[in-house]
Amino acid sequence: MNEPDSLQRFYSGFADKYDLFMSWDKRIKKERRFFKYLLDTNGVSSVLDCFCGTGFHVSMLSEMGYEAEGIDISPVMVWKAKRNLEKRAFKASVRVCDVKELETEKKYDCVLSMGNSLPHEFGDENLLKALKNMYGTLNPGGICVIHMQNYDRLYEDRERFIPSIYRRTQDESETFIFAIDYYDDKVVFNILSIIERKGMPRFDVDVVEYNPIGESRLKGLMSEAGFGDMKLYEDFRMTPLGRYSTYDLIAVAKK
Repeated sequence: MNEPDSLQRFYSGFADKYDLFMSWDKRIKKERRFFKYLLDTNGVSSVLDCFCGTGFHVSMLSEMGYEAEGIDISPVMVWKAKRNLEKRAFKASVRVCDVKELETEKKYDCVLSMGNSLPHEFGDENLLKALKNMYGTLNPGGICVIHMQNYDRLYEDRERFIPSIYRRTQDESETFIFAIDYYDDKVVFNILSIIERKGMPRFDVDVVEYNPIGESRLKGLMSEAGFGDMKLYEDFRMTPLGRYSTYDLIAVAKK
């Protein structure tokens, strides 16, 4: 299982590559309209990203005019997030914190868990701790947004390889190949990266485990944590879950 130290090792080795395969421009184009509609419709002005990674959502939402902050368990990812925010001249707060240990008097209108982050938590006890703390930091009527893999669909198809990423400029290239191993109690992502700079390629393999949380289990845990009025989507166009059976699951719920 993913103990905190193994997760720290993964992100310590992967932080520099994370922004290469997660293109910010493409993510903004895909997600901005979703967040604009959802946050404005629900009267949101303040947001806490509970697994902020390298700071993408804190940056995007700050640029959109929201008061955004972030926490993450990985000091390396938080360091990277601070550098990314500084480059974009945003003064948003990001800090090292495990959401399961989150204690803050400040309340927010929205909490986030994006990019398949919640399934880093193994065991219902840890999942509930995370979800209850996310619930507790919300203002009354606040919303929670969770984005992760649709594990029901992944396990139904059991695709060994998922679409890879390849980009090339004149003297640089980045290639990422994803291979998945399926088990009863975990799913393992093996990520082969080939980063070429000035004609010199570097090969790395990074391995990370996820808790394959299915739709019904997620709904049950979020309900037990206190959330209600839950809606499930399969993409950022807010298509109801199950219409086209994508590999994305987005849950939106209220306090």
